[in-house]
This record gives sequence, C-alpha cells and structure tokens, in this order.
Amino acid sequence: MQNLNTSKSQYLLALHSCSNSFGIAVKDIQNPEKKTNSEVFQIGRALSNKLFSCIEKILPKKLWKQIIRISVAKGPGSFTSTRLTLSMARTISQQINCSLDSFSSFHLMAPRLHKNLEKNEINNTFWIKDVLPRRGIVAGKYQLIKLHETSNFYEFSELVSPQLIRNEKELIPSIDASYDIEKDIIALMNFSQYYHNLKVKSNWEKVLPIYPTSPIDNKK
Repeated sequence: MQNLNTSKSQYLLALHSCSNSFGIAVKDIQNPEKKTNSEVFQIGRALSNKLFSCIEKILPKKLWKQIIRISVAKGPGSFTSTRLTLSMARTISQQINCSLDSFSSFHLMAPRLHKNLEKNEINNTFWIKDVLPRRGIVAGKYQLIKLHETSNFYEFSELVSPQLIRNEKELIPSIDASYDIEKDIIALMNFSQYYHNLKVKSNWEKVLPIYPTSPIDNKK
C-alpha cells in the first residue's frame, strides 16, 4: 500500500460493491506521480461488518476529511452490498461537503466490454445485458464518445440506464455483462478523475441505487 501521510494531499475515492467483491480505489490528485491505489476484497456478505475497515486499509480515517470527490457504483448488482456502500458514500459526502458521482455497474463495464464488438460496431451504440432467472433481462445502452489518449481513458455515454427490457430483439448488438471489479474500479476512478478535471459538482442527494427488479414496473 502507498504511504498516504501528507496533509497537503487531496483524494479521490471510488467504491464498487455490486458483486460479491468490494473494490476500493484512491488517488492523490496533488501528487500526480503516484499511481491509483486500489484493492479488491473478497468479503461477500460480510461487507456490513467490514466496510469501514476495508476503506481504512486503503485510506486511513484520519485522512477522510481530505477527500474531495467520491464515486460509487450504483447497480445493478447485489441489493444489500450496493445499498450499504451507497449509503456510506452519501453520508461521507454530506458530512465533508464533497461531490459524489455515481455510475451504473454496466457503464463501468463498457470501456472493457466494447472491445468484444466487431470492428464496424465499435463507434455505434450497443447494449450490455444480463439475464436474471425468472425475472427477465436487464440491459443498458452505451456509446463510445472519445478515447482520451493521454490518459488512455475511454469516455462512454449511457444512453439508457440499466432496466428491465421486454423485447430482447431490440438489443442488437449486445454483450453479456460480466464483472471484473479489479478493472471496473479503475474505470470508476477514471470517470471520477474526468469529472473532477471538468470541475463538475455532484450533489449526494441525487445519488440513488438502481433496482431494475423493484416492485414498481419500470420495464421498457
């Protein structure tokens, strides 16, 4: 783990718990020579008991007041884990008055999964989908906006947020969703860095989880 001990540091914090793994990434934007510090914890259902300790392992609590931006994956994914991490991110953001960004877990997969498309489809819209047993298909729609070559950051637009889809025939082309928290937490940090560079202000009150299978019928 990197030595994080300077009072002049300002941190970006990224949290991803939409699967059975809990991913955390921290970046000190006052020290650009330092790489993003990240770790994935295989803690499953123990997140409620280990949430604070996992974050403290990457960023000690005494430095939390130096966080200037938080980014969190908001689902779809594990209901309980997503809710816990989102609640904590909202609380920290409110208490220290920093921006809080949120991205769907499918949005974070897009920079990685779009490479599976045919060459003639790379710049077109595409879907990321997940089949839920007895519940239906959850899918979101994405498009590559730009490759920022200096940072190797693939900027994507989420045209349709992940939701239950009635007509699977509309999902062309589509890619099956797959979690790789080690890579997706870095994608989350990249989005956070991009928003920070643009000086985008994000309010914690507007950050809510995505529950495609909620009691409310939100099928397309």
